[in-house]
Amino acid sequence: MVPTYQDAEMILKLYEQFESERLRAAKAWFGRELSSETINPEAFWTRFPKGSEGFTHFVALYGFFEMVGVLHKNSLIHPDLLFDMWFINGFYQKMYPIIADWRAQGDIHIAENFERLAIAELDWIRRHKGAEYVPQVSYAGHH
Repeated sequence: MVPTYQDAEMILKLYEQFESERLRAAKAWFGRELSSETINPEAFWTRFPKGSEGFTHFVALYGFFEMVGVLHKNSLIHPDLLFDMWFINGFYQKMYPIIADWRAQGDIHIAENFERLAIAELDWIRRHKGAEYVPQVSYAGHH
């Protein structure tokens, strides 16, 4: 299905949120703290306990993609525009060990739509760009 102007408006609204001051700060934090290597969950919780500024940035970023995941799950956002706009796995892959550990602590539903979105993106990449472009990730078998 070809994207509509309404689909484009949705992407633009999401982009405005993605570029908000709150998410800019969260992305800057992500770039400093999580993007270079996969962080050990124990080290993460020590450095960024619940209530800390780092934890707040983590939640803001995963919360944005959780919201986008809900829109995607309910077919309220066009996947071609979405997955051409953002590389969601670039965020999810780095955040996954922390999310998995958080789930192991008892909050089993944390970021479930974010994960579903990341896995859907892998499938979209495979179908639109080719299997050689699909990143190898540890969570791809978790549906």
